[in-house]
Amino acid sequence: MGAMPADLILHGGPIFGAEGADALAVRCGRIAAVGPAAEVLSLRGPETVLVPLRGRAVLPGFFDAHVHFLRVGLEKTFYVDLSGARSLSQALELLAAGAKARPGEWVVGRAWDESRWPERRYLERADLDRAVPKQPCYAMRVDGHLLVANTLALARCTRPDGELVDRDLGHLREEAAGELVRAARPDRETLVEALAAASRHAAALGITAVADMPGSDHLPLYQAALRRGTLKTRAFLYLPVDLLPSLRALGIEKGFGSPLLAIQGVKVFADGSLGARTAALSSPYRDGKGTGQLLVERARLARLWAEAEEAGLQVAVHAIGDRAIEEVLAAAELARISPSARHRIEHLELPSASQLDRVAALGLLASMQPNFLQWSGPGGMYAERLGPERDAAIDPHREVLARGIPLALGSDGMPMGPLYGIGLALRPPHPPQRLSWTEAVRAYTEGAAYAVGAEKELGTIARGKRADLVVLSDDPARTTPDKLQVDLTFLGGERVYTREGVR
Repeated sequence: MGAMPADLILHGGPIFGAEGADALAVRCGRIAAVGPAAEVLSLRGPETVLVPLRGRAVLPGFFDAHVHFLRVGLEKTFYVDLSGARSLSQALELLAAGAKARPGEWVVGRAWDESRWPERRYLERADLDRAVPKQPCYAMRVDGHLLVANTLALARCTRPDGELVDRDLGHLREEAAGELVRAARPDRETLVEALAAASRHAAALGITAVADMPGSDHLPLYQAALRRGTLKTRAFLYLPVDLLPSLRALGIEKGFGSPLLAIQGVKVFADGSLGARTAALSSPYRDGKGTGQLLVERARLARLWAEAEEAGLQVAVHAIGDRAIEEVLAAAELARISPSARHRIEHLELPSASQLDRVAALGLLASMQPNFLQWSGPGGMYAERLGPERDAAIDPHREVLARGIPLALGSDGMPMGPLYGIGLALRPPHPPQRLSWTEAVRAYTEGAAYAVGAEKELGTIARGKRADLVVLSDDPARTTPDKLQVDLTFLGGERVYTREGVR
């Protein structure tokens, strides 16, 4: 008896990671064969869907190793998008237009970036009061660590002035910012639809899986999207560390869930961001505005780490500045973490060479974001905040790989887009940041899958793996990456995205 016919065959183009192969077959959501088209096409049956590649490359579905998925969806459906504002006044015009569109409601702006404006200064309360005088309004900086509120919104902040709250400027940082964000949350239906929008957007970017850093109440929203069938992205969740006692009490270990939605572990913040000047540095910011904020002490982090590991959960620690990275490494050494647990450092932007040696020795994984390179280089925000010497050492992807540290690439949603991030890593401002095409794709697929322990199911194109695939508009070997687009995206063999005009 012959082999069962395939449900889907892609043929006539290079298959990433499969030397000499130009076709693959899918059956029951998994890859059934990879090889020469003449062989793979023998699995064709009367119901088989054939997709001629015509020279286009097939890659494993991209896996965004660090994202805030609900936020990405809300940027598509609810927030006033300020990412395109090229001046402070343009950002205020967008907020004013948003207020007119939603009279009497909260006006929420996201993703402003003063480093792109001629004014080169943060938004302030007085600015928002002029643009939106009669409705509560806040606008979150692109990094999510600094928020500016107008007077009406600031009235909802119950914290006193201090390190995290500046009422004169309307600036809220870290936890204070998070509290106001929660106060302005839209209704549940809007949130569930935002997850669906994020999933659609991910598919258009060739993303089939994400490691999400959600809020403490996002799990019910995910479950609603899953029930409705609007979640078309595999989501691996790193819940806030505050939920660790509940996860332990319930006996939930990493991987608990379904093929589309799984709990992996907990997320801890060691510091803030460079853009908000809250990343913890050993030497002051270039403009003299302090050394940032350390958000967790090593002894507490070590206790959390030991508790999570005992519970069978991963820990993902946000650490950007060298002082925060030092605190994280000291905590890992105190806790005597196991390399087999695959704990992660998120961002790892400003490590020293000796710190990277310790990352390798501890068996920690590096979860990094090459799209952050948009702020590196002469005249960029990182050089402005840190000076040229530290900017030249930031985001050292090459140094991470040189030490054998497992590398997973993601976006942090700034913006979501693997081809954008990979393009920056191929042509970065500084040599330690550079990756080859193959290295970058592997880190955005296989490396990210390894970081959640899913490498046996995802991340490469091989027989038996889930058929999460992306078809690019061309072969990267014959065109520059900036000209590549995503033509088709498949999740478990189901086509979830087709670029307009593509067959």
